[in-house]
Amino acid sequence: MEDGLVTTRRVVLIAMVAALYVVLTIGIAPLSFGPVQFRVSEALKVLVLFDPFLALGIGIGTFLANLASPFVGPWELIWMPLTDILGGLLAWWSYKMLRKAVLSSTVYAITTALSVAVMLQAMGIDWFWFSLLSVGASELAILIGGIPLMLPLRKWIDECR
Repeated sequence: MEDGLVTTRRVVLIAMVAALYVVLTIGIAPLSFGPVQFRVSEALKVLVLFDPFLALGIGIGTFLANLASPFVGPWELIWMPLTDILGGLLAWWSYKMLRKAVLSSTVYAITTALSVAVMLQAMGIDWFWFSLLSVGASELAILIGGIPLMLPLRKWIDECR
């Protein structure tokens, strides 16, 4: 099947990733929100390495999950979903070029951590370095930990395209 083709199966897969992201994020709230956060759902970001369209699922999931955030607003509903989509595309491109899942996951972790730190700074929460390091560390741990969990799904994702 052509890789760039949008199929019904791919749209369903995007929706499933978004739904899983929402459930896993809201399921462990309040840990999922705030200057210090931990989202198990971030492990799903590894799936983007295999299909760039899944970045849309992560972005949609982020938008919907952030509706439950105590910090809900334009930053949480526009900035972070866009960051997740663009960071996912960057991670996918990195993986496509280098075939190094850990390195590509690190790229994604850095873009997410930097975006959270910038967002909080813009919101007047002066924890830039703390949030950069704490979100970065949790993102990196979850993404790298998610690699062995998500690799078995690669064949299934390929079939859904």
